[in-house]
Amino acid sequence: MRAAESRLRVVVSMAAPPALLLVAWGFWVVSAPQALIVIVLVFALVLSYVMLVDFPTAIVVDDIGIHRQCVLRRRVLAWNEIAGIVQPRRGGLVVVTKDRKRHVLLDRSLDGDELETLRAAATKNQVRAEF
Repeated sequence: MRAAESRLRVVVSMAAPPALLLVAWGFWVVSAPQALIVIVLVFALVLSYVMLVDFPTAIVVDDIGIHRQCVLRRRVLAWNEIAGIVQPRRGGLVVVTKDRKRHVLLDRSLDGDELETLRAAATKNQVRAEF
């Protein structure tokens, strides 16, 4: 099963770093304090890193585990590493690994078929599914 993040959320996350760079350039043009320009630039760089390396654009669930696909990286969470899949109050899905790390799968709610497929895969691989 493959589930993608909403297109709007992906577009907004990709547009935010360039927008912040434009803001920093605008501050530079109007001769704003250097500290403000540096703060905005650092924030844009950090946001770019998170968007490219850690923001999941899609997940793939198969017999090996759950594959988190980001723009520059693909991470496989094997079923034997996963302690549970939970749904936080605000929606989306989070994987909790056995070493208690949390990884966001998607930031949107899955539809019924996607949830049932994910629940069946979790049950088959003896992973706690709380959604």
